[in-house]
Amino acid sequence: MKTHILLFTGFLACFTNLVSAAKLYNDGPYLIDGDKALMEYQINNNQLKIYDYKGDLSIPKTFKINEKDVYNNAEKIAAISDIHGQVNIFIQLLEKNGVIDANHNWTWGKGHLVITGDIFDRGDTVTEALWLVYKLEQQAAKAGGKLHYLLGNHEYMVLRGDERYLHDKYVYTLKVINRDLKALFAEDTVLGRWLRSKSTVIKVNGFVFLHGGIHQDFLDLNLSLEEANAQFRNSIGLSKKEVKSHDIYKVLHASTGPIWYRGFFKEDELDQKQIESLLKQLDAKRIVVGHTSMKQLETRFNDKILAIDASIKKGKRGELLIWQDNKFIRADIQGKQSLLFN
Repeated sequence: MKTHILLFTGFLACFTNLVSAAKLYNDGPYLIDGDKALMEYQINNNQLKIYDYKGDLSIPKTFKINEKDVYNNAEKIAAISDIHGQVNIFIQLLEKNGVIDANHNWTWGKGHLVITGDIFDRGDTVTEALWLVYKLEQQAAKAGGKLHYLLGNHEYMVLRGDERYLHDKYVYTLKVINRDLKALFAEDTVLGRWLRSKSTVIKVNGFVFLHGGIHQDFLDLNLSLEEANAQFRNSIGLSKKEVKSHDIYKVLHASTGPIWYRGFFKEDELDQKQIESLLKQLDAKRIVVGHTSMKQLETRFNDKILAIDASIKKGKRGELLIWQDNKFIRADIQGKQSLLFN
């Protein structure tokens, strides 16, 4: 009997390996500094090829960090969160609602598009989503608009090298490129340098955008948004131990920090008076967050808190928030739009 069990176990292991080997993955490009040139790493049907990069993307030597994180007079705003490697839903939401065209080019004019974190992990089209955002960011700037890609908890996890939420495709990528996750997005890579230029908390037209939420612990640091974002950037890639040993970083990355806090959606944790106090300290009208998954866009506390994680990560549907003509609009993947609240 034991022999039969051992034989079956061995067969099952071989079968699992064969199935895994049969999966064909395509991934890239990853642009990594070489000794003399920028190198492109591309995986096609499980085969890694490395070239001197000669693509048409604009690749600066360094990425400029925004001098300000407060923006006024945006004529319109679109916002989305927690894409989690579901690029097709992301594209459909943007295209059907006029942010991009059928060729995935910027058509939002002087409007702003805000992504409140978590492009990474779970799904299998993270790289495609990153390069789309990279391209649209440049096109938006040329059109007089602005794309804000804010870092969420999963961006910080990836930059620290946390591989727990990777799709199998990216596990394979790490194996064939022979880099761990932290190294794949290190400062000798284009995407790594680009991500390190990003902010975590911004304010547009009086609306604060971030991934998780605002807790009094964060406000008690008494940092401007620019100072807070600088401290977040300085903490990128640090270990949990290093973060916990720093007076500011340990607050920013705590469960009550801007990338992790879920208190807006926990019963009895906050009341309307506390929300109004948070808004007053931020000099803000409303707060827009992702991170806590909903079936659709929702609001809390008399529409002062807007929840925009519409569970895109499940790979079935999603929603886009639009602010235009002083109205907040719910927009779906068919382009149907309706008022989020009156």
